[in-house]
Amino acid sequence: MKKERLTAEKLNEIPHDILVSMHLQLMDSFDVVISQNDELIKKVSSLEEQVAVMTQRLFGRKTEKLTAIDPNQITFDFSQDASLTLNEAEKLTETGLPDEPAEETVIIKRKKPKGKRALDLRYVETVNEPPFEIPDERLQELFPKGYTRLADESYSKLEHIPEHFVHHRYTVCVYAGNHGEGIVRADRPEQLMPNSLLTPSLAASIITSKYVNAIPLNRLSEDYARKGANLSRQDMAGWMIKLADRYLVYLYRAMKQKLLDTKLVHCDETPFTVIKDGRGPGTKSYMWVYHTSERYGSPPIYIYQYDHGSRSTSVPREFLADFKGVLLTDGFQVYHKLAKERVDDLKVAGCWAHAKRRFSELLKSVQSGRSNTISAEAVRRIAAIYHADNMYKDAPDPERLRHRQESVKPLVDSYFAWMHGIDTSLMDRSGNLFKAIQYSLNQETFLRYFLENPIVPLDNNAAERSIRKFCVGKHSWHVIATPNGARSSAMLYSIAETAKANRLRPYEYFKYVLESMLQHMDDRPEDYINDLMPWSENLPEDIREYKF
Repeated sequence: MKKERLTAEKLNEIPHDILVSMHLQLMDSFDVVISQNDELIKKVSSLEEQVAVMTQRLFGRKTEKLTAIDPNQITFDFSQDASLTLNEAEKLTETGLPDEPAEETVIIKRKKPKGKRALDLRYVETVNEPPFEIPDERLQELFPKGYTRLADESYSKLEHIPEHFVHHRYTVCVYAGNHGEGIVRADRPEQLMPNSLLTPSLAASIITSKYVNAIPLNRLSEDYARKGANLSRQDMAGWMIKLADRYLVYLYRAMKQKLLDTKLVHCDETPFTVIKDGRGPGTKSYMWVYHTSERYGSPPIYIYQYDHGSRSTSVPREFLADFKGVLLTDGFQVYHKLAKERVDDLKVAGCWAHAKRRFSELLKSVQSGRSNTISAEAVRRIAAIYHADNMYKDAPDPERLRHRQESVKPLVDSYFAWMHGIDTSLMDRSGNLFKAIQYSLNQETFLRYFLENPIVPLDNNAAERSIRKFCVGKHSWHVIATPNGARSSAMLYSIAETAKANRLRPYEYFKYVLESMLQHMDDRPEDYINDLMPWSENLPEDIREYKF
């Protein structure tokens, strides 16, 4: 039913007090509509921003390389009265990083260095084939008056011979006494698993394929079948669990103890799925990774840990019970809770890369507006902190600490003073810009800790690079069937990543370790395990990575 509109004559008939009331109600309605419209505009803007950020994460440029800075453009000036002032460095944080001058692009075609091919192939077996000759009769036809043989020409070709399987059949002689003395069998070498096809070389091939090259076992089974060996995925999965439990666990424990004896440990975690862990479908499990800092005398060690899918404080609390030092992590609250429990012997340092990344994502996805302006300024300020700190990256600890206090601390102070001064009262609290600002403010104590301790790096990128290897694998195999499989995978990933970090050839290393353990079946692990550690100087040279 169509409502009748009020005409001017009908409005004149309405009493004045009723008109006033109608007008006030209409103005109140306008205020509500305007308020709702403003709120909708904010939500739409926030959603557009989130879509842009997610699009950037999925399809955009992944690099987080900081803007280049000319070292000559940054200087520090400190007065004699201990009141700290900044010259160009202060200007840098206020106005952003200086733009680099445009450079002419020159394309230079470089000639291949002489001897490069021989250098590239110096570790490959070389076979000198018979020369291609012209029969003497043919030469006499071509040169009736005689000929002279000049310097030979040579060329190279590289052949790839795929791996293949060899089925070894062994015979064990059995003897029986003619007068009831019993039965005697000839001695045979120790086996990884009695009545199993598994050998150290086959085990090393499976481990390298899955835990180094991220090939899931079902694809590996298909590949082996094409090469003539029908090995089921289930058999190979069972072998990996038994190898970890019976042999490699001793290596894993020794690596873990070495890691806990260091001064600084990086930590990160990532979700994955264990389908038969007694919980409901779709429940997340977590793989944790801890690793050392090579700067302070420790060899590179990577320890993965699975703990029945938990992401609570109990996991790092138990793992780090014997660790006394600095834990470098992201802003996950679990680590901060652990630091409060162990004020005397455990410190937590924050990751500046995480603080920067939130603004970088906005900067790469949002091309204009307040988000873009603030994000660009935050990235520039953090880049200045990185640059100033990296100038003394390799300096001795006392000198590095002095430089951080004198040169880096003012930049950090300026950054947080600027952060605190940003008005967030009108920002959408669910928006990415608000979250990026709050992350820096909430993590301020932990982000500042590196200024007090020269052994602490600015970020946790090394741990993220390590956990990424597991993430690449899980995108191939998607799930792990059982908790036992997850625990054995943690051990195997730990040893594989540590071996690579110590510049060992994974296949050769695992084969050597398993062969050596078979030779020490009657010995205690502590008597020989140190010689098998990835950083041991007693490892044979032929398992070390080729240095090109």
